[in-house]
Amino acid sequence: MSAKNMIMCSVENNARRRTKTILHPFYCQKAVMEMSEEAKNTENAEKETDEKTVISVPFKLAGAVLTGRRVIYTDETEITLKNIAKIINDTMPVHEENREEIRMLNCYEKGDQPVFYRVKDIRPEINVKANANYATQIKTFKVGYEFGSPITFVQRGKQDYRKSDSTQDDLRIAKLNEMFFEQKKQSKDVKLAEDFKVGGLGYMMAYPKKKKKGISPFDLIVLNPMNTYVIRYNDAYQEKAAAVTYIPKKDGSKKITVYTDEWIFEGESFTGKYRKTANQIGIIPIVEFVNNYNRQGCFETVIPLMDALNITNSDRVNDVVQYVQSILWLHNCKVDEDQKQELVNGGFIQTKTTADGREAKVTYVTSPLNQGEVQTLVDYMYNQILEIAGVPGREASTGGNTGSAILLSNGWQIAETQAKAMELIFGDAETELLEVVLEIIKNTPDMPDDLKTLGLSDVMPKFSRNKTYELTSRVNSMVTMINAGIDPNKAISVVDIFDDSQQVAIDSLERINQILFQKKSEDTTSENLLENTDEKIENPPRDRVRGEE
Repeated sequence: MSAKNMIMCSVENNARRRTKTILHPFYCQKAVMEMSEEAKNTENAEKETDEKTVISVPFKLAGAVLTGRRVIYTDETEITLKNIAKIINDTMPVHEENREEIRMLNCYEKGDQPVFYRVKDIRPEINVKANANYATQIKTFKVGYEFGSPITFVQRGKQDYRKSDSTQDDLRIAKLNEMFFEQKKQSKDVKLAEDFKVGGLGYMMAYPKKKKKGISPFDLIVLNPMNTYVIRYNDAYQEKAAAVTYIPKKDGSKKITVYTDEWIFEGESFTGKYRKTANQIGIIPIVEFVNNYNRQGCFETVIPLMDALNITNSDRVNDVVQYVQSILWLHNCKVDEDQKQELVNGGFIQTKTTADGREAKVTYVTSPLNQGEVQTLVDYMYNQILEIAGVPGREASTGGNTGSAILLSNGWQIAETQAKAMELIFGDAETELLEVVLEIIKNTPDMPDDLKTLGLSDVMPKFSRNKTYELTSRVNSMVTMINAGIDPNKAISVVDIFDDSQQVAIDSLERINQILFQKKSEDTTSENLLENTDEKIENPPRDRVRGEE
């Protein structure tokens, strides 16, 4: 793909110069170099060499340009075989813009960043390009902290509107978690998170199995966000109209599949002809996940600061290199070729004062940076990057070293707050995916009847970050809640110790009931004994009273 197609550019020609306005300037220097190479191969190569190429947005930081991926709408009220080609033609350009930005963000996260295309006009031979790749640091922390522990499903409540059997719900949800475990949902959630943490969008598909294997009747597939998008109706509800996924072919065409609630359309972009089949599960199987409602990646808002920090670090190294390769200044003295060679070989030069009193001077021309002031700037920008992105610092705790003290220091509280907000956003899409899975289960003939009656309102996703600090305090809190009459499922879920609190509650239910029954029996015995003792004190035996008289 050429640089002109790879980067959105507008080209303005005039008599003296040609100006290229690069809207997405990640690879602005690279684009100019590639465009210059293309110009050499044209018939106007001689004219091109006389024209000066000027970047009207010279190394502009991209944070002011990337504002999140666009939502794709259609004005049609119904998708049919007659208008499907028009809908795809109308929505594909918007998807291509999102696709290009996702591709650039993926390249940025992998280390292909603007600092490597920086041009240094003065002493261009000294141009160190240092890249610490803070984008990878942010993404790795976000994915590990928020998705390092598996996301499971738990029972939403014992008493609900549907009046379902709570014990039966426990067993059915345990079976559901077993199906997701069989599909390796834990690792697929990590892959999905890497997609929307970088590009802002991620897609997962649940579809009936082609070959019956294992206990789960569905397959979970993480789709490429660069080849998938969701179309919504352009009205107040903004409900999903369709989901589109395609496979690019070597000849440049696309094999396109469009899913609606009723139909599945298949066709190719070159021919524009589609065929339709019935959607057997009656629901769109592709679910769109977003990192936030701005549909931005986790490091997208701090790209300008990361680029500025890379430039600062590069110039610090440049300063060291320029100091080592400083220019030697000779004043009131002249060096011939032989003396120059001796200076190079021996590293010294001999001078003398002239007869008219002019003193010779030999010194290096240096003006090093104040590293202390530069370090202050570096620390400020780095701390701003971490604070905005919600990544905790690496400094030692200034307070106590207990779990709670660490959580409240060095940005961990901000990280936890952002993770909690992400849970709400991710939970909506996870519930939508669960709805697809439950529909597949209901439409599978050999599934147990009790599992087919499991409702969407019976289940909710459970996020666990495996916080094992202050374990004794958490266990004591759990015991206190259970003894106070709180449902064991809720108590185990609140303390947030186990990855699968639903399964732990089921496995421990018999033992918990035994302990509670034994404790209740002991309490009843103690109360009866106390009542008998009080009665004896208040009503002593009559013969004992007569003897005392």
